[in-house]
Amino acid sequence: MKLFEPFVLNKTTLRNRIIMPGMDTNFGDEEGNIYDKLIQYYELRAKGGVGLIIVEGAYFDKRGSGTANMLSIDSNKRIARFKQLVDAIEKHGSHALLQIYHAGAQASSYMIGLQAVAPSAVPFEMAGETPIPLTVKQLKKIVKGYSEACLRAKKAGFVGVEIHAGHGYLLNQFLSLRTNKRQDMYGGQTFENRTRVLVEVLHEVRKKCGPDFIIGFRLNGSDYIKEGLDVEDVVQITQILEKESADIFNITGGVFDSPRFPVVPYMNYPKGCFVENASIIKKSLKKVPVAVVGRINTPEYAESVLQEGKVDLLSIGRSLIADHSFPNKIKEKKTDSIRKCIGCNACLNQIMTEQQIECAVNANLIGTDEDIKQTTNARKIVIVGAGPAGLELARIATIRGHKVVLIDKEKEIGGSLNLAKVAPSKKEVQNLIDYYNFVLKEHNIETQLETLFSRQMVDEIGADIVVLATGIREKIPEIKGWKNDHFLSFSDVLLRGKIPQGKNIAILGGDMIGVEVAEYLVSKGKHLTIITSKKRLGTDMYSLVAREIIVDIEDNEKIEVLTETMVTEIVDGFIICESKGEDKKIKYDGLVHTSAQTFCEIENELEDFEGIVFKIGDCKEIKPRKVLDAVKDGYNLGLIIESPEAEELFSDAADLESDDIRVIIKNKIKQGAFTNNDIPTYLDMLVTICNGNATIQKKNKKAQLGFFIVIGDEKRYFIRIDKGTFSAGEGIVEEPDVTIEMDPSIASGIFAGTINAASAYMAKELKFKGSMRLGLKFRSMTDIVRSELDKL
Repeated sequence: MKLFEPFVLNKTTLRNRIIMPGMDTNFGDEEGNIYDKLIQYYELRAKGGVGLIIVEGAYFDKRGSGTANMLSIDSNKRIARFKQLVDAIEKHGSHALLQIYHAGAQASSYMIGLQAVAPSAVPFEMAGETPIPLTVKQLKKIVKGYSEACLRAKKAGFVGVEIHAGHGYLLNQFLSLRTNKRQDMYGGQTFENRTRVLVEVLHEVRKKCGPDFIIGFRLNGSDYIKEGLDVEDVVQITQILEKESADIFNITGGVFDSPRFPVVPYMNYPKGCFVENASIIKKSLKKVPVAVVGRINTPEYAESVLQEGKVDLLSIGRSLIADHSFPNKIKEKKTDSIRKCIGCNACLNQIMTEQQIECAVNANLIGTDEDIKQTTNARKIVIVGAGPAGLELARIATIRGHKVVLIDKEKEIGGSLNLAKVAPSKKEVQNLIDYYNFVLKEHNIETQLETLFSRQMVDEIGADIVVLATGIREKIPEIKGWKNDHFLSFSDVLLRGKIPQGKNIAILGGDMIGVEVAEYLVSKGKHLTIITSKKRLGTDMYSLVAREIIVDIEDNEKIEVLTETMVTEIVDGFIICESKGEDKKIKYDGLVHTSAQTFCEIENELEDFEGIVFKIGDCKEIKPRKVLDAVKDGYNLGLIIESPEAEELFSDAADLESDDIRVIIKNKIKQGAFTNNDIPTYLDMLVTICNGNATIQKKNKKAQLGFFIVIGDEKRYFIRIDKGTFSAGEGIVEEPDVTIEMDPSIASGIFAGTINAASAYMAKELKFKGSMRLGLKFRSMTDIVRSELDKL
């Protein structure tokens, strides 16, 4: 295969044409230090057969930091730790570049505690901030910073660097007329001027690091935004950089303000969505090789791109998060065992919310199945429900030596995955179902499909443990005039393939399930009215994924969206509702409701069971969660299922009776009963937890901070930190360090963690005044609370 042909880049020979592109992990701290976890993560991908690993972005100037936990290469003291990372990669046959960048306008104040800088004072819409234009003197200092950082990378053992000039970061801002309004030698209409800073960086790095040091550029094939760069512009840019001795161009696309966010393309983008632009760029160059990233997630497609000569190398990113052995499995012709990326962007959501990277389909990013310890106390386990939680538990428990019987009433495995895959934007969810079908066969796991669980089965199997992974089912709405036999549920549509009669269909509910139903029905030619009580669609969806899909829905002429709308009655083919203070009467031909509830009634059948009963996945929560949560549940329980620790960590808090406010709050959150009226009690609990948490105390022992929380026009709360001592309550903070404003409709969800804060921020429902970095401290407090509640 061409994929595994060696490739010479400058003077370095790569063992194959597979590149792991730079992708943030947050496996570091706020000071830019490298955690051991980061080294293990990259070492595992080197073991998996990657030819060239581009280590995620590092900053040399804190003002250019793109994430709160971005790696730093700002001084020589960083070199030794980076050398440990390079050594871990190279001992397995891979080579390493370090990606270096300055985020410019996209280094918004909540990350750096300072106003961002850029070529010109053009607002960064996502953050709602306007940067300070750089002076020529400041720009010269930045050029020098790049060269010094690259020299440190060379001293650490990297064979080269990748200068990130895409995705809307500083160098991309200079290249684009949309963000570069300068009239000096670094701006204007000529590419010579707008590429000048890139050329200066290239010259300075070459001067310091020598001719054999690889200097690559990550560039957009298109910015996918009005007045941004298009492929014709990038052809001219790459031709200029080729003449100045650039070694490789790694082509991507989009900026963070692009309307449909192609920066990390969601699963509804076609495979190889940036390949054609990369191919045009390659054809325009004389000798510099071109790589491309973007939805290259199958061996067959990867090979075809190379065979057709469209590019020279392939940057395969999220597929290596999903399965570190992606290259080796292709080479060894074990492609059926590849855990394919489904493009859901759970990984991106983790980074955008300043959490460590996780993967929806791979619960362990730094270890292998071979590392999993065998049990010394094998049990017989019945798992009821073959959705992602039950399937992953079956996999891990079997690997560890337990005897597993997996039962499901449907004729196919997949559970909620079979609902999701029906939506046109989510067809690649089938990848995960295919993987688990391989797992069941490979590990010879006993699976009983089209089988209703009964208490008798537990005795017949001789089970020691029963795990309920039964997911969700429809919940009948409490609406006057509701006739259950006249209307369809989301399960009827997505799972059973029923299509409502008539042309005009009303969908009650605008969260993730409602959006999936809408996507499917509009593809069948239906005209839709989506009715939601919330201010916007998709409040429970990943922030950037929601933006991608919801823009399509809102732009669709066949779909009307009614937000802040309460349905009061259904009568004679009309929906009676109140929408933003006005009475409405909506005619419909068919109606689909999307209300869901946990499904675990069979728990009552197990009251006399003397073994242990666990609940995992959606069936233990009041509302549907994500695939990531389900897979993680199955994985984590599988590692410890026979131990007393499992009973402690996976006990059902809803069964607990206690005056402990922690238990009260957890039960309310779980049952969907946590409201804005519970926030004062929550704050009391937050104070108790933070004052008793050693990690929080250590981080705040010198802090003197005031947080002012404003909820709508009425509620005012404060949190104070005085040298590690926390206090909170109702009231006003004089001269707060940060003011956090929340719309009343989302406040309880932000505290409870049921609403995505990043999504709310981008929808302007959550705002910060003052340093948003301190706003992240507030989020870290709520994270600690949720962590403590999870232990109950």
